[in-house]
Amino acid sequence: MNNIKILGRLTAAPELKTSTNGRSYAFFTVAAPRQNNRDEADFIRCIAFDKLANAMAKHCGKGRQILLDGRLEVNVSDKQDGSPTTFFHTVVAHHVDFLHDPNREAVA
Repeated sequence: MNNIKILGRLTAAPELKTSTNGRSYAFFTVAAPRQNNRDEADFIRCIAFDKLANAMAKHCGKGRQILLDGRLEVNVSDKQDGSPTTFFHTVVAHHVDFLHDPNREAVA
């Protein structure tokens, strides 16, 4: 089973793009604080597709706290020129809860 949950803040607004076949997607990075040391964080590259990508681009900006459910995807770039193989890790988001937004004023 490949299931991952991430609680963290966006490092920048998601980048909404459209593929050649018309599918929407958005790349974004989540800063997730480490459990044993809150002064350190892991910066995790993520991607969302279709309606979720559009919602992320519309409602999320830098600093927005999110709770993400998804899966880890590992891609390999095997170069034929003899240089080392490169691994690319990306979390594919299936569901995202939009939590605290530091860019909005609190309603009294």
